[in-house]
Amino acid sequence: MKKRILIIDDEENIRFSFENFLSDEGYDIVTAKDYDEALAVISGGSIDLIYADIILGGKTGIDILREVKWRNLSTPVIMITGAPDIETALEALRLGAFDYISKPVRQKTLMHVTKIGLMYKALVDEKEKYRLNLAAIFKSVKDAIITVDKELTVLEVNEAAKSICDLTRNAIGMPLSSFPRYCNGQCLDVVKKTIEEKQPGEVRRIECKRKHHLHQVVNVTTYPLLDNRGAVLVVRDETHLADLERDMR
Repeated sequence: MKKRILIIDDEENIRFSFENFLSDEGYDIVTAKDYDEALAVISGGSIDLIYADIILGGKTGIDILREVKWRNLSTPVIMITGAPDIETALEALRLGAFDYISKPVRQKTLMHVTKIGLMYKALVDEKEKYRLNLAAIFKSVKDAIITVDKELTVLEVNEAAKSICDLTRNAIGMPLSSFPRYCNGQCLDVVKKTIEEKQPGEVRRIECKRKHHLHQVVNVTTYPLLDNRGAVLVVRDETHLADLERDMR
């Protein structure tokens, strides 16, 4: 599928030149002469890269940049201007512009910046796809999953952690040691050991003493995070199995 690039400039010759150069390279080009036209294009479909002139009549390229960021789009925005200004450039970069180039723009420069911008977009999209896949897996697992950093600060918890460990997403950013211990600290001990020794750990058949689950039985498994950044704590509720075994006895 062709990459779609939006050119926003109030000068027709600039739009024409950019469109010709980029079309010859096989890109699908859309142009807009002002803020309103650009907004309609952005609202109408996926854009892989945006070139926006700083001066656009009553609005500016900075306004386009703000709109892209407000919509949480991953599309890189490259600012172009005929009057380079260090303060404007810094403002654009501070707001998240991918790059900032001055007129007249050479064809070689345009091709290079376009290639780099599209590579960045592809990387961001791939990372987001990977993140969403992990999030879906994380959410669907029935075991409680809790990740902590080296200081035992909670980084993430899944939904199952609420019913099994009484932990919700409110726990993120707080020390794992600050929460009530229902098993004499065995969960915390095995996490600490995993972080220190950088080796997986396991404790089976821990009996918890939660207020509403006095006879809850769980298995705890821990794994070190990559680059020794912390650990993953997986807690599996084995209460039903333990009850069946007790009934059989």
